Amino acid sequence: MILVAKNDSAAEGEVSKERKKGGKLKLIIIIGVVVILAAGGAAAKILLFNKKPVSQAAAPKPVKMETLKLESIVVNLADQDANHYLRITVVLAFPGDEKTAEEIAEKEFELRDRIIQLLRTKHYAEVSTPDCTEKLKEEITREINRHLGEHEISDVYLSEFLVQ
Repeated sequence: MILVAKNDSAAEGEVSKERKKGGKLKLIIIIGVVVILAAGGAAAKILLFNKKPVSQAAAPKPVKMETLKLESIVVNLADQDANHYLRITVVLAFPGDEKTAEEIAEKEFELRDRIIQLLRTKHYAEVSTPDCTEKLKEEITREINRHLGEHEISDVYLSEFLVQ
């Protein structure tokens, strides 16, 4: 009987060792799950609640724009076979700082001259198509920016456009 008791105590020792191993394994798994859930919750909070809307985060500060309306310009077009003319009124848009406004005001006559020189090279067929105004606005913008110093205009608007 003593042998049996020894075997029973040995079996109990093995069972308690297995219980300790199983208990430690369960504890490690539970801690791992808690850590993963905590990390996931923290990541969700950061991503969902601390994020600024894309429109606010990426939107640059708007720049105040100024405009200057030039006097109407009337030019003869470059057609040799007939007399055609173009009457146009140009409005220049530029960032609203004083230096740009001063430079444009100082060079207004030179800029008008550059626009006249550009328009006089055009033919009636070029300026009477539906998409001609966009192309013409781009050309005028490039020409004016070539003759301004450090400052540039950002856009050109046509408030009058008459071809005859």
